[in-house]
Amino acid sequence: MNGLFNSKQEQLPLVLQRFVRDLKPYLEMPINEIMFNKEKEFYLAKGSSMRLVADERFSQDYLITFCEQLANFRNQMFDLKHPQLATSIPYTQFRVHALHPSVIANSNIAINIRIPSLFKFPIESFKLSQKCLEKNITYQQIINAVMDAKNMLIVGGTSSGKTSFANCLLNFIPLEDRVVTIEDSPELHMENPNQVNILVGKNEDSFFTYEQALNSAMRMTPKRLLLGELDTRNTSLFLRLSNTGHSGMISTLHANSTKDVFEAISMNMAISKNEVNPTALLKYFCAGMDYLIHLKFNYKTHEREITDFLDVKTDLKQLLG
Repeated sequence: MNGLFNSKQEQLPLVLQRFVRDLKPYLEMPINEIMFNKEKEFYLAKGSSMRLVADERFSQDYLITFCEQLANFRNQMFDLKHPQLATSIPYTQFRVHALHPSVIANSNIAINIRIPSLFKFPIESFKLSQKCLEKNITYQQIINAVMDAKNMLIVGGTSSGKTSFANCLLNFIPLEDRVVTIEDSPELHMENPNQVNILVGKNEDSFFTYEQALNSAMRMTPKRLLLGELDTRNTSLFLRLSNTGHSGMISTLHANSTKDVFEAISMNMAISKNEVNPTALLKYFCAGMDYLIHLKFNYKTHEREITDFLDVKTDLKQLLG
């Protein structure tokens, strides 16, 4: 049994057990994602390549029932009034995003299942860009920032390797540190024996929110408190933590460049109805953050690159002009 499967899955409802069992041969393949666009067929994605697979077992009714049962297990709903499902399969690391047939033009169901890599990439597998080399950035500098408990934000576009790089950096957290994570999907993995991993819902009406999870986490005496990916629900919490004495945070953010980071932060704050003066927000962000690391996937060389390692307190305001 590999790290993607465990005996706890026997506690799942029978439909969920059957679905995982039917998909198991594909889930064990070296792929990143399984994509259902309609019944009885799906795409297996690895990097930029995709392969179509036909499988008669996965009928529309079966796929809908799977999503309904999964939603029910997670105290969510999946129906005409709740056409979107974003969660993970319990006791696994498989992220699921599904859309109900009622919101798909051809009335087919759409399901994406993300498959995490169990391989821990060495930091050297992320190539230092020419810009980093010109700035005399080294891997050891990045490692030292982690070990020194600096607050770091890893940014990049889709498929740039943000989560893989975050997990790579977690290897350098001292093993004696107590770590508490808060995520809506279990994506951060470290070897620290003293750790607690809190899971929150993906929706605003979740029975257990980021705010509640954070209040609990702060009472659990963490040496490191990690929020995973920043979105509209946790950006303000991340900023608050970074400005109230919490150090050693490592999070990820979708942004196409280091220059776009502040715009992404501002947009998340605005969408969550946390209106803050841009000048005050920039000052607040810079006060609590130490480093930005930007990644990108080079489609020509098929390599993931560290395109910039930016000292926030000295370089970000200058970059933004």
